[in-house]
Amino acid sequence: MTEAFDSEPPNNIVDFKPKSQLDAEAHLVAFIEWAKETLPKGIPNRVNASIRWEDGSWHPHGILSCSFTALGSTVSAPKTMHAPFTEFTKAILVYRRVYLQKKAMSDWMNALRGLEVALLELTGTLDVTRVSAAVCNNACEHMKRHWTKGNSAYLFSKSLEAIIALMLAKKLLKSDFRWTSPLRQSQRGTLKQQREDREQKLPNPEAIRALGEVFTNELTSHLDIVVTSACALLLSAPSRVGELADLPLDFLLFKEDAQGNRRMFLRWYAEKMNQVTPKPVVTPEMEPVIERVITLLKPITDEARAYAAWLEDHPDEFPPHEGVPPKGPDEPLTYAEACAALKLSTHKGYARSVFNGKLLKSLEKQKAFSPAARALLAEIRDGWDSSRGKRIYVKGKHGVQGWEFDDRCVITLRKLNILLREKYLPKNFPYTTPYTEGKARLKYRDALFTMRTGALAEDSGTSGAQHGFGVEIAANTSRMNAQLGGSKSPAVKSLFERYGYPGVKVNTHAFRHELNTQMHKAGLSQLLIDAFSGRTSMGSVYNHETVEERTQGVADYHPKTKHSTAALRLDKVKTNQPLNLADVRELREGEQDRIIHQTHLGVCVHNFASEPCPKMGACLDCGRLGCVKGDEVKLGNLKEEHDDLKCRLDKALDAQSRGVFGASEWAKKLSEKLFKCEELIQTLENPGLEKGAIVWNADNGWTLTKNAAAMSGLIEVKVIKEHQAQEALSSLDDVLALLDEIEG
Repeated sequence: MTEAFDSEPPNNIVDFKPKSQLDAEAHLVAFIEWAKETLPKGIPNRVNASIRWEDGSWHPHGILSCSFTALGSTVSAPKTMHAPFTEFTKAILVYRRVYLQKKAMSDWMNALRGLEVALLELTGTLDVTRVSAAVCNNACEHMKRHWTKGNSAYLFSKSLEAIIALMLAKKLLKSDFRWTSPLRQSQRGTLKQQREDREQKLPNPEAIRALGEVFTNELTSHLDIVVTSACALLLSAPSRVGELADLPLDFLLFKEDAQGNRRMFLRWYAEKMNQVTPKPVVTPEMEPVIERVITLLKPITDEARAYAAWLEDHPDEFPPHEGVPPKGPDEPLTYAEACAALKLSTHKGYARSVFNGKLLKSLEKQKAFSPAARALLAEIRDGWDSSRGKRIYVKGKHGVQGWEFDDRCVITLRKLNILLREKYLPKNFPYTTPYTEGKARLKYRDALFTMRTGALAEDSGTSGAQHGFGVEIAANTSRMNAQLGGSKSPAVKSLFERYGYPGVKVNTHAFRHELNTQMHKAGLSQLLIDAFSGRTSMGSVYNHETVEERTQGVADYHPKTKHSTAALRLDKVKTNQPLNLADVRELREGEQDRIIHQTHLGVCVHNFASEPCPKMGACLDCGRLGCVKGDEVKLGNLKEEHDDLKCRLDKALDAQSRGVFGASEWAKKLSEKLFKCEELIQTLENPGLEKGAIVWNADNGWTLTKNAAAMSGLIEVKVIKEHQAQEALSSLDDVLALLDEIEG
């Protein structure tokens, strides 16, 4: 859906309003000036206080993936955007991050990189007011050549659509045009390609077995406890590794169903939904595993949570430890005392050099400072004696005994506290994650995976002094990737390598794909799976069932299809000949053959001689609809139905966002139909399915009679839904009931 560019944010940041009397160039200048004035207003919730307009990258300042590099830039051969285009790019990103409050920047950045190349190539200038449909099409070609795998180019081109819509709304273009991306989403591919995709995205079973074996050992390594515990949580409910940062210590929740069965839930923050939601553990057998996770993690993280609480409660005090000199907060320190406070090893006479190299120069390399730290560093450097110093000689001793410097800056514990927190604490401290509108953020003092920085260094094989002044989420993405997928550093061995499983690797997101696929096989609806997984959009990309599994899943509740008549059946369908019941399935004992009805989507086995259509023509809700592989006319109708459902769903979601009564339920029903339509289309288009084969639709359990009975109070809606679940998913009744509580 198109973003509402003129919607009012919940604060005093004023939108950029174009003026009718100005031309495109004047609007562009005004838009950039508006962005420069607006950027500081995003501090501290949307951007860090260290951000400056002129910086070449905003990534260190809280706007992730926002480095102003050109298309094709690499670490070894960096290329920056041209200056005029960079100013425009920064203004666009300020609008998106600060005004619209969107977090995702990478797709827009990549779209702008492609636009820069195309603009220069077709117009010979970097004047963005001259962007046209031809320039946009050329940008798509560049993106398609640069990003060849998956749907990356397509996704970036959709971001370019949004950018053009914004430029039109703000009158930044000389020519008024409407443009949509010519790129199309790639299909699921051949059976071989699907198998390769399945193998790539689903976890290696050997890896899961190895993790289980390690987890059940008597673990002593804190690193192994963290990694295996994180994996156990991700295998208990479909989640993202980044969401572990939002997992509190008291994340367990228990509920009872109508029969009094007690089940375990995880109090989990779903990143895409931007809310905490109870997630049921996928199976009761995993509940003891979760309890063991708490038993293992709590003792090794309690101290770090207490330290995080002290840091938050004492913001102006230097963190206490044995090496801190017994001085007041504003008493001058020698360089030796300052190094002792910072846990920096030094030899006699070299304390100043160590202080300069290990603290000051190290901080200056970060480039991202809070205003207080920047001012303090400037004060120290202004008073720093940059000469080689004056030699010190001692009577009776040979040679130079030291160097004397005329430093005018005074170092105190209060000042060191500012620099120490700047160097070692996360930018979002005391919170574990950046600010997001409407999100109740978790603090390090309450997080399950809080540990001191450096606490896992010895176990992981990394070297260097570890001071432990900072805190971190131990199960972070980089550490999990290194421990489960291997590291480029030979000194850092993965968990599998340390426990004798050479060559075994796994990606944490593969766990999510595995759980989603297993739920598809079990028969859960896509809507429930999305709620279970914390998604806001239909997630069929996570379903890696084979075409045989997907077809069987749709046909489970129907009589056995008659396969021997596939060729004859397809010929009759294509030539509009009458089709008998015996042409599509085996007749039951005592059942008479009859002519069956053909709909705009396929064949219908309902007996219209006995009663009218119980679904009132709602074919996509009916289990008596069968779609025939190879019938291109019906497949085209199915695709038209899909487009219509997509359009209606967009309108329903728009109405839902405006609080229209009933829109939420309508969007839910349309989502179910749209997913079913997508699955039917994907299955029918798969080359691995025999021509003439029938793909049966799944029934939603409702009929005209049941609807009337429910409206008159003779039967409860819950009974109809439970009856449908019992027919389809008798083994998952308890999970469905619990998920039903979550949704409503």
